[in-house]
Amino acid sequence: MRRFKKAAAITAAAAIVSICTMGAGAEGGSVDIVVDLSKDSKEISPYIFGVNEELMGTSVMPTAIRAGGNRSSAYNWETNASNAGSDKDHFSDNYFPQMMDKELADVPGAMSINLKRKCEEKNNAYAMTTLQLAGYVSADMNGAVSESEKAPSDRWNKVEITKGSDLADTPDLTDGTVYMDEYVNYLVKTLGPAKNGGIQGYSMDNEPSLWHMTHARMHPEQCTCAEIVEKNTAMAKAVKDIDPDAEIFGPALFGYSAFDTFASAKDWKDIKAERDDYHWFVDYYLDQMKKAEDETGTRLLDALDVHYYTEAKGPCGERSCKHYSDEACVKARFDSVKSLWDDTYKEDSWITDTGGTFLPLLPNLKQSIDQYYPGTKIAITEYDFGGSYDICGAIAETDALGAFMENDVYLATLFAMEADYQCAAINLFTNFDGNGGHFGETLRHTESSNFDISSAYASTFGDNSDVVTLVVTNKSFKDKTTANIKIKGGEYSYVHLYGLNNFAPQVFDMTDSNDAVQVMDNTITYTMEPETVSLLLIAKDKDCIPDLSAGISNESENSAVEKKEKTSSNSKGVIAAVIGAVALCGAGFGVFRAKKKKKT
Repeated sequence: MRRFKKAAAITAAAAIVSICTMGAGAEGGSVDIVVDLSKDSKEISPYIFGVNEELMGTSVMPTAIRAGGNRSSAYNWETNASNAGSDKDHFSDNYFPQMMDKELADVPGAMSINLKRKCEEKNNAYAMTTLQLAGYVSADMNGAVSESEKAPSDRWNKVEITKGSDLADTPDLTDGTVYMDEYVNYLVKTLGPAKNGGIQGYSMDNEPSLWHMTHARMHPEQCTCAEIVEKNTAMAKAVKDIDPDAEIFGPALFGYSAFDTFASAKDWKDIKAERDDYHWFVDYYLDQMKKAEDETGTRLLDALDVHYYTEAKGPCGERSCKHYSDEACVKARFDSVKSLWDDTYKEDSWITDTGGTFLPLLPNLKQSIDQYYPGTKIAITEYDFGGSYDICGAIAETDALGAFMENDVYLATLFAMEADYQCAAINLFTNFDGNGGHFGETLRHTESSNFDISSAYASTFGDNSDVVTLVVTNKSFKDKTTANIKIKGGEYSYVHLYGLNNFAPQVFDMTDSNDAVQVMDNTITYTMEPETVSLLLIAKDKDCIPDLSAGISNESENSAVEKKEKTSSNSKGVIAAVIGAVALCGAGFGVFRAKKKKKT
């Protein structure tokens, strides 16, 4: 009975949305999209579709989760106390235990253990936790730390990177010292090594060039370039000695000025004077980590870890504004993503105003890696192009993910407290059908005749070209855009359409018989509604589509129960969607002809 009611509600919603679509939206131009299967392809890292721990509890299905951020720098793994720094009056409390199951509250290392549980629930996502390197961590949960109580004081426990021997299975809570190698050893014993169910990645703390500002009670003096290299080197050695397969991510730089001069660190000018070939701090850091590897015979940096938040302004003068009804501001959001990859784009920001020379970011990072530490991967462990509450956020997120794919990023984790539409865009790549359907592993050469109107990214499942997935955007604010899609290297007759629009921040199943899509003479014509993101599952015929969840781990028992509960309550959401569709029709809003997709 429940399934019948749900099906009826979905049919009603689809019918109403279909009525809305008729005549909605102005007719716009066209764009030619060519996928050439004969040209070079590249492997897509599975870990670029990640999130930070703040989004663990949402319906997003990420491929990586990072436990990090400002709170993590003062996290005491022995007691689970932490300090908020300048984010909240330098307050020490039980912030992390409040966000997890009660039985973990008194378990050492609960932040990382909880992270690993959440990763298992999310189809065994890559788990990255943070190691504390600033010198001290919170000693208590007794509230605000005053200026007179700054470290060293009894409000803080001292951090030592290595204990060296006699690593305890349970920490000593009376010695006033927290050992980081003991933490790693404890996690390996509790969860297993990286290659067998444990923590896979370790971040070398968080935004160290800002410690003296964010954590002025804990590390009042500005971190120097030499200090961060010394601490990263020592910590990386300790991790690799305990768990050789674990990956090291460093140094978690906060933004452009940290990339450039380590936020004007006191020793940067002297370093630069001695080595004129160091164009920015990134060069120095990579070179020093490479020298440390040469001395030890062990790679000590697996991924160069940076954070990136666009500084580009729209015509309103604000960065990443919320003026979703302003076409020029929305376009500025779309354009801001180009600072990741496009050397012809010049953003309107303080960076370019002051003569910044290291944009676009990803090609410059790759150039430094190639010169100073070849083989190092790129990780963007914090980023957000905004648009949490509007479809423009999903479009910007799609282009960010596209830039990560095309520029060989290894791991990326979205950082935001709320990111409804960005998470929906991630799901389009990782779980578009609610059953593990994902974008694919092999990026294919794809060109759009007008990127500013329609960006496009295509993939296959390995080398098999029987099925092609194509993600395509329509960035036009008001107009429909017709995409003329040609796939060179095969003949295709079947298309199943999935999409994102401003109707709701979730993936819609648009069916395999949507009249917006036409296939004729091996050309796919798709009429896209304004401001939309679509995934076209294109196959030689319907029967050749493989199990798209292959290679994705089975859900845990708890995750399966949770999914069942969400699915059973979805019929109420669909009925509400019908009411919403009627309201949208009254507003003249053009939406997809859609069937509501199950929530995941």
